[in-house]
Amino acid sequence: MRALWSGEIAFGLVTIPSKLYSATRDLTPSFNQLHKECGTRIQLARRCPKCNRDVEWGEIGKGREVSKGEYVLFTKEELAAIEGSDGSGGIDIVQFIDPLEVDFAYFEKSYWVGPGGKSARGFELLRETLEKTKKAALARVKIRTRTQLGLLRPRDNLFALDMMRFADELVSGEEIVIPETREASGREIDLALDLVKQLEAPFDASKHPNEYRAAVDAAAQEKVDRGESVRDSSGDTGEEEAPAAKGGGAKVIDLAELLKRSLATKTASSTSAPHKPKKSEAPPAPTKGKSKKKASGE
Repeated sequence: MRALWSGEIAFGLVTIPSKLYSATRDLTPSFNQLHKECGTRIQLARRCPKCNRDVEWGEIGKGREVSKGEYVLFTKEELAAIEGSDGSGGIDIVQFIDPLEVDFAYFEKSYWVGPGGKSARGFELLRETLEKTKKAALARVKIRTRTQLGLLRPRDNLFALDMMRFADELVSGEEIVIPETREASGREIDLALDLVKQLEAPFDASKHPNEYRAAVDAAAQEKVDRGESVRDSSGDTGEEEAPAAKGGGAKVIDLAELLKRSLATKTASSTSAPHKPKKSEAPPAPTKGKSKKKASGE
C-alpha cells in the first residue's frame, strides 16, 4: 500500500520515523452532472458576478469572513506563516489517556501508522508500551498544513490513528427540547431486554453491506446492458494531487538513554515554579521544525 505521508512520532526526546496509510475509503455512490442533450460533463466556471467574467486561479485569493459580507484576504505567504514552517509535519504526543474516556463524537477519520525507518525498534517500543498500559496517545498531528488532534492506539502490529475534532466543534444537545413522557413500565423494560438478548451478537461489519451502493450499481449495469450509457466528450481533466513532503531523522545511539533524559526533563519541569493553567487551556502545540535534542527511534 502506498503511504500518504512520511514523518515522525515525537515520544519524549525520541523521534520515531513513521508512515501514514489510509484506513478507510468512501464507497458512497457519487454522480456527475451531465448535459442531457449530449452527455458531456458540466464544468463549473469560476466567475466573478461583479466583473461579469470568468477568472483564472491566479486571480483568486482566500478570504475569511469577519462579519456579514465583510472579508479579509490572505496571501499564500501569510497562510504559510500561520500554518508553520515545518512542511513535513509530525505526530507530537502531548498526553497518555484511557481511550474509553473519549466520546465517539470526537472521531473524524482513521488512518494506519506503520514504521518508516530501516528499523522498527522505537516504533515497537511505543506500541508495546501502549499495549501493556492499555493507554492511547493524544497527539497534535500535522499532515501537510493543518494541525489536528489525533488519538494513537496500538492495533495488531501497527498504530490506528483516529483524527479528532476539537472541543468547540461539537454541538451540545442541551438545547434540544425533549417532550415529557411517562416512565416505561416494568413489563415494557422486560420486553425490551428480551429483544436486546435476541439481537445480541458479536460485531461483524461484513454482515451489514451498503445496500444502497449495491442497488445503484445494479441499476447502472442494467442501463449499460440496455445500451443507455453515454460517452463524455470533454475528456478527463482531473489533476493528480502532489505527494506529501517526507521527514527524515538521525539514527539512535542509545534509546534507553533518550528515555532517561525525557524522564529527567519531565521531572525537572514538574519541580520548577508551579504553572497555573487557565480553565480552557489547550494542550501544548507541537514544536516547530526538528529539535536538535531529538534523535530518531530507528
